[in-house]
Amino acid sequence: MRSLFLMDDQAGLLTVKDKILYALVGIFLVTFYPDHMIVVNNVVLILLSTYCFFIYNSFREKLYLLRQRREVLVMAAFYLLHIISALVSNDVTEGFSWVLIRLPLFVFPVSMGLVFIKQELKERILYAYSVITTIMLLICMVWSAIQSIKLHDVTLLYNDNITDFFMDKQSVYIALMVNVAVFCFGYLLRVKSSFVGKKGWVYACIFILLVANFLLASRVSIISLYSCIILVAIAGAIKKGKTKQLIFVVAAMAAGLVVLVNFFPKTINRFKELKYTRYKYTDMGVEAHFNMSTSDYQWNGANIRLAVWSCGWDVVKKYPVFGAQLGDKVTEQMKVYKDKHFEFAYKSRRNMHNNYLDIWAAFGTVGFLIFLYGFLFEPIRQSIKTGDILGLLIIASFMLAFISETYFDRSIGSFMFGFFIALIVSYRKPEPKNS
Repeated sequence: MRSLFLMDDQAGLLTVKDKILYALVGIFLVTFYPDHMIVVNNVVLILLSTYCFFIYNSFREKLYLLRQRREVLVMAAFYLLHIISALVSNDVTEGFSWVLIRLPLFVFPVSMGLVFIKQELKERILYAYSVITTIMLLICMVWSAIQSIKLHDVTLLYNDNITDFFMDKQSVYIALMVNVAVFCFGYLLRVKSSFVGKKGWVYACIFILLVANFLLASRVSIISLYSCIILVAIAGAIKKGKTKQLIFVVAAMAAGLVVLVNFFPKTINRFKELKYTRYKYTDMGVEAHFNMSTSDYQWNGANIRLAVWSCGWDVVKKYPVFGAQLGDKVTEQMKVYKDKHFEFAYKSRRNMHNNYLDIWAAFGTVGFLIFLYGFLFEPIRQSIKTGDILGLLIIASFMLAFISETYFDRSIGSFMFGFFIALIVSYRKPEPKNS
């Protein structure tokens, strides 16, 4: 734990500028989770971005990095598109409300994305993030367990009930951050980082995160976490020819899932919903949750998304090239709900529950392609080119998460993606200058 506070021997390898950057990132992460520290977190974001943009390196260095990180330009262009779209929207006020929410998608890339974070600092940031995430989730789970025993209510151990007390953030977003923390610990173990020398402590943290992932009951996060672990294990087994290691990993995961299912069975109800995909727009039944029985004649997390996606696609087809515009996308979505007599979604003003569809509807094919290239395709290409497995895992996790949630409609989603995509860009080693 000494390394979290720069009290270890390795801290001497950092420059003063590195230490300031690390401290700002650490404070940003600590203040990100608690709900009552939103204002402080925003202030730290301003300090962090200002420091990276004006102080950490020179503008000459930024220009040099920008020539090699052209995706940053595309990310900035995507945000500029937000401003233009808001201005030409019928509802300009609504448009700029989304511009403000999505500000981290611009701030992080043009600040952190234009510095170079060296390996030692990268490892320290990843370690700090993983430990902080573990501690925050442990606090939430312990509190939920105490309340569950006190109130004789086992449902307090699941889903949003875990995060309501301390974070007041939807579990689906926190579950993704748990996955990223697991990937970071795995990376640090793989590179034999000095920060994970005491492996017993690290494995205990990973265990806590795996339990948290299951209790948060996000289907996409559970599927993406275990799929990524299996894929990495397969790739490692093929590369090193260690078939027994692969069998051990798969067997351990299977055994772990059996234990979790038996101890915490209600998470499985989230997957049972996938059997009931029939929907009728005029249905007004209550929406099933993890603690309810599921039938073919009620709304659940699966069929309501299918219905909403169908309506969202209608908006895309109506405005295929340049979109309905940022300030009018919700209005157009509500019109489709109304036309289809989809009162269940209309009354609750359901968003599109799909980040891709939301971007496509707001900005059309033009904006959608800008987003795909700047935030996904080019970072993926560069990660493959440099062998950055961690970056690939993080981006892949977000890509899967974008299927079922509109991440950019919430501050937490914009903060999460903006930070991590910029971090992935920042630690990519620049090519040497020509002498």
